[in-house]
Amino acid sequence: MKLSAKSASTYLLIITRREASEILLLPNGRSWMLPRVEIDPEQRLAEQATLEAAKAWKIETYCLFTPNACHPDDHRQAASIVMEAVKENAKAPAGTYWIPRSVAMRCCDSADAAGIKESLERLDAYATDEGEEHFTHCGWLRELFRWTQQQIAPYGMQLTGAFRQLNAGPTFSLIRFETARGAVWFKATGEPNAHELPITVALARLFPRFLPRILGVHAAWNGWLSEEAPGAALDEITEFAAWERVAEELARLQIESIGRTDELLEAHLRDLRIPALRERIDPFISRMNELMTAQKKQSPSPLHSSELKEVAEGLKESLGVLETFELPYTLGHTDCNPGNIFLTQRRCLFLDWSEGCVTNPLVTLQFLREYLAHSGSQEPAGGEKLTHAYLRPWARMYTPADLRRALTLMPLIATFAYAVATDTWRELDPEADEKQAGYYRSLARRMHREATEIVQRCELCQE
Repeated sequence: MKLSAKSASTYLLIITRREASEILLLPNGRSWMLPRVEIDPEQRLAEQATLEAAKAWKIETYCLFTPNACHPDDHRQAASIVMEAVKENAKAPAGTYWIPRSVAMRCCDSADAAGIKESLERLDAYATDEGEEHFTHCGWLRELFRWTQQQIAPYGMQLTGAFRQLNAGPTFSLIRFETARGAVWFKATGEPNAHELPITVALARLFPRFLPRILGVHAAWNGWLSEEAPGAALDEITEFAAWERVAEELARLQIESIGRTDELLEAHLRDLRIPALRERIDPFISRMNELMTAQKKQSPSPLHSSELKEVAEGLKESLGVLETFELPYTLGHTDCNPGNIFLTQRRCLFLDWSEGCVTNPLVTLQFLREYLAHSGSQEPAGGEKLTHAYLRPWARMYTPADLRRALTLMPLIATFAYAVATDTWRELDPEADEKQAGYYRSLARRMHREATEIVQRCELCQE
């Protein structure tokens, strides 16, 4: 993998075998050193690390965790990735050697020795901890292989042994397993996305036409196994007609969810209905006042309290108007990423429901329109065509004119719904996380622009 020195980050690979009793090292003159790889920070770390290990040293591995919290560009201590050989008795690749862990720390230079020491201490701590860090323990992949085979056997499927690890973390995992009849995916999530399991299971049961089939649930790991979504992702399809089809299928999914509010909320989808949004306006505005006061940069200018008051008034008025349209609450999503929407000739599948919610249906359409606007599509009047396709299934229930009037409120309401969907805005410390604070300030500025435009449109209508 060729990367520029500016974009690449060097990681030490601490590859273990036999319950971490041995570590893979390379000769380095009269001493020894850890394998090293360059990682693109814009790509998935686990996937890159395992691919590079296979490419450079012909060894099949999987990631356990990244022990040091320092940034990989901080040269005081190189970042490292703790990995394990897939096979317990994997042979050392040519030019490398398996060295006992106690010896490894003594025969490397200080930087590598420090990385080994910290990694092994963390690994040992995880091994004795009875917490939820399931994917830090040696041998968990072999256990997952066994469990997966048990789940797919009733469907006449057999694992081939090939797999691809995309994400890794103490409580998170995303792995693709190949079978003789296609592929299956295992996904596990921890906080703050632990709710994705009950959501996914519930939606797959309630709306099987729109989600991949669930093949098994690993409750202890908060994970599930599902069939691979067939077809192609929306962001891989060049024809604009695919966007129109997704918009129409989204509307059909939402219509199918009408009347299931209680079931959806019990499955831990976020409550972004109008009363819930209205309750968060004043606390959110108060918090934005604090973040604006804490802003250190001169540009862009922080909003004054009077401007934030205008945002609050615009939100309250817009939610009040939206209520008059009496639209039903439906299944919604605050992150309609086209990479998680798959199309075949017969089906449209929606994946990754960690940002799922119950809300006004047009909120989700607004997010889909936003993704289209940033997709690079050159389709003339693409946003209007997308909206037209979405409104078609609703035509038998509501007049398109009413829906379009309600849609004019969505740039403001959807931005607010996105901002308050989680409690991050309540909890963040602007001194410790200036980047996140700046992001919320930018959302507040956008809401101010949208609220101002709504007022201007109303004034024009009155003239």
